[in-house]
Amino acid sequence: MDLIYTPKQMSCSEKKSEEFGVSLSCLMDNAGYCLAQRIIEIGFDSFRRRVLMLCGNGNNGGDGFVAADILSRSGFEVTVMLCCGSPKTELASSAFSKMSERVHITENCRPDVYDIICDCVFGTGFRGELPGDIASYFDKVNKSSAYKLACDLPSGVNALTGQADRHTIVCDETLSFHAKKVGTLLSPAKEYCKSISVSDISIPKEAYSETALIHMTDDKARELLPYRRPDGHKGTFGKVVCICGSERYTGAAAMSCLSALRGGCGLVQLCSSKCVIDRLSGVIPEATFFTLPDSDGYTDCDEKLISEAVKNADCVLFGCGIGLSESTEKLLRFVLSAADCPVVIDADGINCLSMNIDILKDTRASIVLTPHPMELARLCGLDSVPEDRLGPATELCEKYGVTVMAKGAQTFVVSKEEAYLCDRGNTALSKGGSGDMLAGLTASLIAQGVAPAKACALASHVIGLCADELCKDRSPRSVIARDIINQLPYVFFNLEG
Repeated sequence: MDLIYTPKQMSCSEKKSEEFGVSLSCLMDNAGYCLAQRIIEIGFDSFRRRVLMLCGNGNNGGDGFVAADILSRSGFEVTVMLCCGSPKTELASSAFSKMSERVHITENCRPDVYDIICDCVFGTGFRGELPGDIASYFDKVNKSSAYKLACDLPSGVNALTGQADRHTIVCDETLSFHAKKVGTLLSPAKEYCKSISVSDISIPKEAYSETALIHMTDDKARELLPYRRPDGHKGTFGKVVCICGSERYTGAAAMSCLSALRGGCGLVQLCSSKCVIDRLSGVIPEATFFTLPDSDGYTDCDEKLISEAVKNADCVLFGCGIGLSESTEKLLRFVLSAADCPVVIDADGINCLSMNIDILKDTRASIVLTPHPMELARLCGLDSVPEDRLGPATELCEKYGVTVMAKGAQTFVVSKEEAYLCDRGNTALSKGGSGDMLAGLTASLIAQGVAPAKACALASHVIGLCADELCKDRSPRSVIARDIINQLPYVFFNLEG
């Protein structure tokens, strides 16, 4: 399984390794060996022999010292540049003292005379900005034609949030140890990491983090796709009830319903005000419609009608384009008390919820929240968008027992059982309607029997694949939500093949 670690998880796994007989010194030796072997492969493939190891004074530098020693004994001309002075940690000092005399050690050199440059300066503990002298030197490295390799992650990258100093070396390749670090897969850091591979450094399985993120891939998506029985009928594949739309936001209801239909569920019913249904009944003939009372363009809460609407649902989607009013707040509260199936809450549903989030404690339904960054901040009572979205999403999950799909350029999905990182897609999704169709697809997959967290991760990955496929021969600036929805059959076909 393709695992992703936070810095804290990596540190805990390293410490646990010692309890199971694998010392930190051994882990450093293994990391240095893996790094050296990768440089040897690069060198032999491209006839590159002059290697510059940029080393810090911590354990990331220690990995570089071990690699430099191995390379010097393997026919390479190796220079170690001490970017932060002499090593300070016990492990790094030990590795430094064991280096062969063949290794040239310096505190300054020209980067443009080397074939391969390996960045081992800062590791997963880095925060903030690069020191001025290192930033200036990295600018020179970026101008060189050398093949650039990062040890675990490029120096200047925040391993948790994905923030990156603008002077960070743009690496041709990043070699991570044991697991990918979450920050290297997030924007803007991912632009500095390029191709990321993972080397096994022999951390015992008993020391693995139980809460590691799962990286969504095509193979994982295939695994999560719900089975379609050959003798199935519309009742077999579930029913989604969409309580969505208002006079002002009719399109949001349309996008969520269309996406739910394209997602494979058997029945989609739109419950909304008369003006919304009048506009959409001829546009989405595949759906059924349930008219609810309204006032001033917003749907009112008729408890009897709502109870009737949701009683046979396999998943309820609430909030896409529903607007924000006293009536929608009351409507959400009643839906949460009446529904026996999972409820996906999106858009204005989340805005209603953020005003009284404790109502989540009174529902028996399984709840899925799909906030974008600002909505996540409001749910958590924060004044601004957090750099670390994973932390607040995890806190929401633990406090209220909900599944959280924290949307962004890369999306986190967190539940009590598992967590995912979804990183497919591009700016074609930076358009109105994208969140509505993602919510609709998520609800559709849940209605077909996919567990909520898995459905969120699969939906996010599939939507991202649609955007990536469409943008192979067109500009992302011109792709709209309907294009994404129309691409769904082809992406599903390729995943099923």
